[in-house]
Amino acid sequence: MSSKFARTLTPALAAVAVASLLGLTPAHAAVERSAGDTIVGHVYETTNSPNGNAIQVFDRFRDGRLRPAATVATGGRGLGASLASQNGLVRDGNLLFAVNAGDDTVSTLAITGHGLVRRDVAPSGGDRPVSVTVRRGVVYVLNQSSETISGLRVSHDGDLRPLPNSTRALSKPSSNPTAAAEVSFSPDGRTLLVTHKGDQTIDTFAVRNGYAGRAAAHRSAGTTPYGFAFDRRGHAIVSEADASAASSYSVHAGHLRTISASVRDNQAAACWLVVTGDGHYAYVVNAASSSVSSYRISAGGRLQLVASVAARTSGGGTDAALSPDDKNLYVRLASGAVASFTVNHDRSLTANHDSAGAASTGPAGLATN
Repeated sequence: MSSKFARTLTPALAAVAVASLLGLTPAHAAVERSAGDTIVGHVYETTNSPNGNAIQVFDRFRDGRLRPAATVATGGRGLGASLASQNGLVRDGNLLFAVNAGDDTVSTLAITGHGLVRRDVAPSGGDRPVSVTVRRGVVYVLNQSSETISGLRVSHDGDLRPLPNSTRALSKPSSNPTAAAEVSFSPDGRTLLVTHKGDQTIDTFAVRNGYAGRAAAHRSAGTTPYGFAFDRRGHAIVSEADASAASSYSVHAGHLRTISASVRDNQAAACWLVVTGDGHYAYVVNAASSSVSSYRISAGGRLQLVASVAARTSGGGTDAALSPDDKNLYVRLASGAVASFTVNHDRSLTANHDSAGAASTGPAGLATN
């Protein structure tokens, strides 16, 4: 059933009033705007609270700075610990999709001119959802504990309904738990990829008419494949946490072929990875060394390490997102604060500041608009 009553409004005074009505706790929602400040978008992160998952909204200014605004309940429960995943929160147009690992649901929230509005909450189709992907009205959720993916349909206004007979098992190359980290559609929509941290595997599922076929297992080029993103030509760029490296693959109709194997960044625990909109660069967040590394991506998908340390983060890193114009990189920190970096013309990074929001009980997702 749709849940349309939860609403947080901007500007800041309206956010405080509505948050009070809903029993939410905005973070600095009544901070006054400075002269000349222009809000050009927002950054969103999930709190992952087991008492009620919520989205912390940050106002995003033209110079990349962030200001905590208000929190909006997802209608589900968080896990209260790290999801050890990427794509726990994703944006598709004017809709946000958030996994609620504490009660096995997924939520949709609409980005409106009056703030963030919860639209629907639906079962994820399995146990412990940690990652979600959406394309042309079809949603797939990765359920880590049940080692499955499962589909839903989403309407233009965010209503969800299960996609009948869409649940598919992940491959099981060994007796180890898959510890799957991310699910995502390829840019052409013909393939779903899933990374397994636990058994060094990347699954592909051929997709037809919105339905995924059976999992095809591919040995990862390096150990502990984690987060990934695609360049504009459809190459998959995958981080490898144990090796602290990145690999690239061609993807075609459910088939995977290694292009660059385990290009190390000489840091520790490369986990979250984002690719610039032009497809030429990737940034990797290294959780154990509190750093960000940068790679150049060739037209053929080959990787070249540009900077082992493109930037330093405070308190480690737990997720990443680029602004839609690629001018800013945002890194979620272990505390739940978000670090802001300017992406320079040469794709080097300049640190701006860290912005704290609502209390966070585990890394669980980051998105921008």
